[in-house]
Amino acid sequence: MTLSKLQPFLTYWSLTIAVLVIWGFSVAVAMADVKDDMLAKIRKQIGRARLRPVDPLAGRSVAETLAPAAMDERERWVFYLVSGIAISLKLNVRILVLQDSMGHYLVHFAQGKRLITYRVDKAWVADAMAGKADQRERIYKAVEQYLRQEFLGQAIAKPAAAPAGAPASGGITPAPKPTSAAAAPPGKPEMSRDEKIAAALAKAEAMKAQRAAGGPPPPENPAQP
Repeated sequence: MTLSKLQPFLTYWSLTIAVLVIWGFSVAVAMADVKDDMLAKIRKQIGRARLRPVDPLAGRSVAETLAPAAMDERERWVFYLVSGIAISLKLNVRILVLQDSMGHYLVHFAQGKRLITYRVDKAWVADAMAGKADQRERIYKAVEQYLRQEFLGQAIAKPAAAPAGAPASGGITPAPKPTSAAAAPPGKPEMSRDEKIAAALAKAEAMKAQRAAGGPPPPENPAQP
């Protein structure tokens, strides 16, 4: 085989090899760019994960985050009182007693993810701790009724209605309802607008007929039967 015959064959394969080398280089460069982008994204995600603080309360409700805290004497008194109420009602609840900015006692009852709060007036607590049994009983009944309603579904009892004829609570009797208009005096009922128009037309026709007959006109107010 002469060199002139091998020339086209060598030219074809040399061009083919050159195209393949260029294509392979392009693929390698593209893969390197993709690799750099992926590594940069991974580094960013790792950096954000390191900077982001871990939320210890994630996935927990407010009721599940309640933790016991140190209580003073009055808060302990309220705690023991409401705990006795919950035990008497056989309620499986966690209880936390805190004070608001006004000094009133906020009693939190937590059951699973459910949380309810009842506020006890600080004056009631002070009087009850001073020995006033009626104030202690007042707190006991109020909290008991609230727990019965919220956890046991029992409606709060309402005071019985006063018997008929007896004055309402506080000695106030309901005032009679005012009537829309005064009672009309007995007598002839007032004519409607249509009746007045029909009477006027009848009177005009009667006067016209009297004039045509040459007789005296009818009286202005004829006697009604």
